[in-house]
Amino acid sequence: LEVSTTPANRLYYGTSEGEVFRMDGANSGDPTPTSITSASFPGGYISCIAVNPENADEVVIVFSNYEVISLWHTSNAGSNWQNISGNLEQNPDGSGNGPSTRWAEILPTDLGAIYLVGTSTGLYSSVELNGASTVWAMEGATSIGNVVVDMLDSRTTDDLVVVATHGNGIY
Repeated sequence: LEVSTTPANRLYYGTSEGEVFRMDGANSGDPTPTSITSASFPGGYISCIAVNPENADEVVIVFSNYEVISLWHTSNAGSNWQNISGNLEQNPDGSGNGPSTRWAEILPTDLGAIYLVGTSTGLYSSVELNGASTVWAMEGATSIGNVVVDMLDSRTTDDLVVVATHGNGIY
């Protein structure tokens, strides 16, 4: 689950069956969840939801299962979704030997957003989402390496990114 900053109090949450919901005004009253699940979603385990801290309409959903399309993006609060897995999938349908994805962060900067994804083979980034043709580049190849990245966190005030790995420390 993830709660937005701007505008505040929009809650997004996902299920182990691949469903995604949005609750506007989640901080008061009795808000009703709205399903924003795409018919294209693979029905796997949603391990992370990343919301742009400067624009709550922009969201990345991470499916951690192997053999499924793993990364989905919306820029309109879930009305439409686009596969952004790109070169992290061996085959266009998600099958093959692509890494499992674990976590995502959207880090807005003065030059545009940086999209970060933690996977079973390291940390990847992209500054341009281009649907299924998105190119993800490995980050920290000589420091973080080719290890499982379990979690990411970022801070917009100074563009700090923290990367938690499985067995190789925190960066």
